[in-house]
Amino acid sequence: MRIGIVNTGNIGRALARAWLAAGHEVMVAKDGGQQKLDAFIEQNPRAIRGTPGEAAEFGDVVLFSVYWPRLDAVSGAVGPIDGKIIIDTMNPLQVSSDFEHFYDAAFMARSSTSEELQRRFPRARVVKAFNTIPSNLLDEPLRWFAPGSLPAVFLAGDDTSAKVQVRTLAQDAGFTALDAGPLTSARNIEQLNVLVHLLADNQFEGASDRIAPAVAVAAGAPIR
Repeated sequence: MRIGIVNTGNIGRALARAWLAAGHEVMVAKDGGQQKLDAFIEQNPRAIRGTPGEAAEFGDVVLFSVYWPRLDAVSGAVGPIDGKIIIDTMNPLQVSSDFEHFYDAAFMARSSTSEELQRRFPRARVVKAFNTIPSNLLDEPLRWFAPGSLPAVFLAGDDTSAKVQVRTLAQDAGFTALDAGPLTSARNIEQLNVLVHLLADNQFEGASDRIAPAVAVAAGAPIR
């Protein structure tokens, strides 16, 4: 499968690495600084480098893992995405003037990042996935979980065949996937991610590397 990754940040790099290992063709692009992408290309020479627009054109599946405040700029750079599957890994995280991140509660009360992407790309087939899976878990799942006990990837979307293909890609990355229903269910999945971060901050003392066990507890998976 041809996969275009629009903004290859932490999540995008981890998934690109897994999908390259599974034999997929992957084009990676980066909004902003290119140093981490330079290192990724050097370490993964099978990856194809492109711009966000080129990645969207290249992929049969297009991964949107975009920093939420940059969505307008990145969406404008990619143009229309007709008939393709968009995987949305995003969460509606805004940033304050003090560079503190927070969930946009007003937005979450009425919509989701997936619904917003569907509004912007009405002819695409948007599927919510991977937004509750932190990049360190994608990179080192067996550090936290026994084989066969990884937390599930939750899917939401209105196109059944698109969800089937995203389920396969989740399996290629080492995860099972559970279907949460229509695209509006992305609101519930994003709220679950709020719970994950509350658990990480409180039950697991706020350490950045404790987000993985917080994911496990929220999803009902055992941890080491």
